Amino acid sequence: MKRTNYFYIDESGGISNDSKLFIHGCIKTDSPQTIRNALINLRQELLDNLYYEEFCERILKEGFHATENNMDMKSDVYKLIPLLEYRSYFVLINKETEYFKKLRVSKEEYEIFEYSLRKLLIDRIQRNKGDKNIFYFETIKIKKKSLLSILNEIFSSLDKSHDCEFHIVGKGEENMGVIDYLNYIFYHLFSEEKPMPRMKMNFDLISPKIGVINLLHKNVYLSRKKKTVCQISYENLINEFGG
Repeated sequence: MKRTNYFYIDESGGISNDSKLFIHGCIKTDSPQTIRNALINLRQELLDNLYYEEFCERILKEGFHATENNMDMKSDVYKLIPLLEYRSYFVLINKETEYFKKLRVSKEEYEIFEYSLRKLLIDRIQRNKGDKNIFYFETIKIKKKSLLSILNEIFSSLDKSHDCEFHIVGKGEENMGVIDYLNYIFYHLFSEEKPMPRMKMNFDLISPKIGVINLLHKNVYLSRKKKTVCQISYENLINEFGG
């Protein structure tokens, strides 16, 4: 029987706004229900906790979304995430580099979005060829081209030897919360003038779960399998992210 892999993909930072980076991230797991159950149990624990009594409506409405959740809730989620079974992958673009500025002149927003997404997806698809691969994407509005059109083009370009399917989902998909929180670590580290020490520690906690970080603006890959200067560490990430 084929192994079935589940991928949850989300983006952060935006292409046209004033954020310092754009990121596509994903988690890969073969046990999505285990992750889902862990998140559902955590949510119920928060709802049952007197400490969160005045936030219950927000917790139910927002789910696990790092930019919307309060700091205490973020801490509880980050305590859980390193314990879950997944591997994560990221494509980052430093928007303050000449590389990105040239992209903005020569390409539409949706073209940059699609290029970044292809870099993330094709590597994952090729490395898991022979498996059944199911991809989940959180819905997003993109100027001049829909997410559905972009995904149809990417997946229709695959030959028949690839067994893939994709779904576009809303915020109700619990497992999206994991990649949302992972993306937020990168977003915080490169968007704040003085990143919180706790967020640096969160990166260290989840770094063993990271397979590859592709710094697209420098064509650099950080991986555990590479030499020391290109392994996944906070110091290497900071050094290589700069233009």
